[in-house]
Amino acid sequence: MNSPANLVKDADFNARIVAYLCRQLPQADNLTSTVVRIMGGRSWDVYGVEASWQESGKEKSESYVFRVAPPGGILEPHDPSLEYRLIDMYGRNGLPVPKTYWIEQDSEILGQPFYVMEWIRDEIPELEDPRFEDPAEKQRYGLEFAETLAKIHRLDWRGEKLHEFLPPGDVPGEDPIEREIAWMEERVAGFQLPPNPGLRAVFQWLRANRPPMRDEDQCLVYGDYRFDNFFWKDGRITALLDFEMALIGHPMEDIAFCRFLSGWAGIHGEQISHYESVSGIQIDESLVNYFMVLKQAQITVIVSLAGLDAVSKGKVKDCRAMSIAGGAHVQAGGLLGALLQAGNQ
Repeated sequence: MNSPANLVKDADFNARIVAYLCRQLPQADNLTSTVVRIMGGRSWDVYGVEASWQESGKEKSESYVFRVAPPGGILEPHDPSLEYRLIDMYGRNGLPVPKTYWIEQDSEILGQPFYVMEWIRDEIPELEDPRFEDPAEKQRYGLEFAETLAKIHRLDWRGEKLHEFLPPGDVPGEDPIEREIAWMEERVAGFQLPPNPGLRAVFQWLRANRPPMRDEDQCLVYGDYRFDNFFWKDGRITALLDFEMALIGHPMEDIAFCRFLSGWAGIHGEQISHYESVSGIQIDESLVNYFMVLKQAQITVIVSLAGLDAVSKGKVKDCRAMSIAGGAHVQAGGLLGALLQAGNQ
């Protein structure tokens, strides 16, 4: 929910929004807009725009979301075309996503590249929502959560040529797992931060325990598949959220991340058999355990260090980046300690 305090009062920015919409809607007369900052997301600057105009003597209105690349941030380089192409692909394949309108790589328009999509106003559910005290409602949502992930893993990513623009890309390595580890190592090497021996040891563990991966195991990994990355209405998922962590990899990576952050909805029990029947993929618990470590290294540690690096370089002044960055070295040490303890059991 955005309060009046979230109204964007930058007159120049608001005028740029109006000028852009006028160019995109040449039949619109007397176009006006209200712009609010949508809080919650940490990797993009997100604005909600309510536009009104006259067209052929009739009143018209539309609500848009502008996702603008931040000037520095935890997921640089920000390329709106990646998310835009993914949303388009999901929509063409029957997945619930917002409608896309336009993409702009020209930084002169709003100061940074951006894309524009539908503003969906449905709610984002919480694990503790009292409606889930009803076993039938809890089961319905849990199964749909699992089924949506199964449909993503079933997509023809080769036919869509997703490997041409999704990571791990051209990073050296014999399979996506090795390339993803190398991709993380390259990111850390580019940070201007003190050495992190705990994280280095975690990478060594990931390499030493890297499971074999067959070519047919590869799929589109959502990368950030968790309970609160959806809009929800009347017990149904109405739209996916946050597409920037997608990559080509192993499906168990998404299963691990689900369990990491999605509580009772994290592909357990009946959800497992439903996921397997829809996707045709068997859940391998040993692989899930491995990818739990990889995802914690990637999300909890790498994203934290990226935030710390951006703040230390003065590229980001958003206090949310500091909240992400806090405790990165402690997290790496804790993860290493857990691995050592598990190895001694």
